[in-house]
Amino acid sequence: MSSRTLEDTMNSLFQQIIPISHAQNRRLARVCSAMTLAESVKLSKMANRMSHPIQKAGHVRFLERLFQANFLSQEIIYQPFLAHFLRNRSDDIWYILMDRSTLHGYDTEMLVISLAYYGHAIPLVWEIIDFGCTGADEQIDLLKRLVLLLGRIQPQQTQIIFQADTEFGSVEVIKFLCQQNWDFILAQPANTSYRLRCTQDWRSLKDLPISPRQPIYLENIEWTAQHIYGCFNLFAFYQPHQNSSFSKRRDYRYCLTSLRISHSLRIQGKRRWGIECFFKDCKSGGFDLENSRFRHHDRWDRLLIILALNYLWLSSLGRWLSKIGKRALVDAKARRQLSYFRIGWDWLLSTFSQGLIIPTISTLYS
Repeated sequence: MSSRTLEDTMNSLFQQIIPISHAQNRRLARVCSAMTLAESVKLSKMANRMSHPIQKAGHVRFLERLFQANFLSQEIIYQPFLAHFLRNRSDDIWYILMDRSTLHGYDTEMLVISLAYYGHAIPLVWEIIDFGCTGADEQIDLLKRLVLLLGRIQPQQTQIIFQADTEFGSVEVIKFLCQQNWDFILAQPANTSYRLRCTQDWRSLKDLPISPRQPIYLENIEWTAQHIYGCFNLFAFYQPHQNSSFSKRRDYRYCLTSLRISHSLRIQGKRRWGIECFFKDCKSGGFDLENSRFRHHDRWDRLLIILALNYLWLSSLGRWLSKIGKRALVDAKARRQLSYFRIGWDWLLSTFSQGLIIPTISTLYS
């Protein structure tokens, strides 16, 4: 089957949703189908999967020009697509996740806010940044973009629970979340101070008597001797972890939350790992993102737009296959072993190779 068939399917989908010209939608469909079939973001591999019978160098130049196009932005391309796919969701709670991940060597990273989805995550907004820890101002700027997006796509009465690791747990970020009336579960460093409400003594989290069988739950605490802010809850538990091979090993996790204390907090907190699965899907488990040779932030951003379009559509295909009982066509285990993204992608490649019709699924089912 020619790649033109998949290109036509994606073009038909884009024409219904994305408010750009027919020619621009056709260009967008061409590069999205090429990335899906190439299973890579490398321009040379994508060029091999393009439908028009011209020399490979011409395909590479086409791709390079597209990644310089001004119309290729999150607001114009991705956000209308995202809004369309989320329009029928009926969740009572949206778990919003924030983290960053290295893109190329140790010089570029993506700072991403995503929506937890069945153990993985759907990207909402992102920013390409230089390598290194981010500050509260940078994080809040991206959160403000999220607020604008949610104003257009969030169903009424949906509760937001924001989750992130210690880098994103500053008092400045907490204040912003409280202003939006969002709940949160935020990991905290062990040297942070707290005190129980209506007491005078400040204590350190690292002094909490946690054991492997004895987690700690604290209610009505004030946060940090420097800020003396809020009245929140805290849960802490034993969980040895190491963020990287060169970082220090830690035995405990400390999480500040605006939610009521309950034993389900740890279960809710595990949803944060969905964004790590998304990063893996972008890299070694999927699109091989780290092999891109882009250097400029704006080109990285446009590349991620194409990737996010594919990721959202393939995740929707995977969920649809599970709902209609066809997951076993590509997932051999009795229980779901693959992510919905991987199910959708594997099934799409199999369908393409057999010359069968590819459906234009356009809903991210609950």
